[in-house]
Amino acid sequence: MNRMNKKKISRRRIGFTLLEMVLVMAIMVIMSAYLYATFRVVNYSHLEVTVVNDMHDYASLNLQAIANNLCNATSITKDSSTKNFGLSNDASYVTLNNANILPGFTQYHAGNGKAKWGVTLKFKTNPGTKTISVEIALTDNAVPSSGVIYRDVVTVYCPSCVAMEDLGDSGSATIGFTTDPVTPS
Repeated sequence: MNRMNKKKISRRRIGFTLLEMVLVMAIMVIMSAYLYATFRVVNYSHLEVTVVNDMHDYASLNLQAIANNLCNATSITKDSSTKNFGLSNDASYVTLNNANILPGFTQYHAGNGKAKWGVTLKFKTNPGTKTISVEIALTDNAVPSSGVIYRDVVTVYCPSCVAMEDLGDSGSATIGFTTDPVTPS
């Protein structure tokens, strides 16, 4: 009777050959390259959505702050009045009497230290309906050639205004207003 050595049989069945190990490693390298590319695309798309949402929030908050101040206005003019809406010196945020209208809400900053978004304001009045339309446009300071990225408009009803000056489509970024009582004439 022929006996087989159990040590030799078990030694052959355990372990992997060098070829099998190299093949598994090659498959893992190829799969990791695909996974990395996929995660990178997903990460960048989430980052873009976050920036756009923050831009939308920034514009909406500024417009709401302007609307809250203007709804009680009794007089609106082109020149300086009691209060003034305008832009900061670098046109990166909205000011009310030269102070940031949203001091606790900061925006992203581009690599050069400038604010991420450039802000443009336009005011248009309609004396007949006692309304003011305020348009805010945001540009990307990191990519100046991209033009306006986001634009929003709010129309504010000013019921207390006795006589509003027609500003027309004022391209200027400053508007003056007062909430002092005005006696009807």
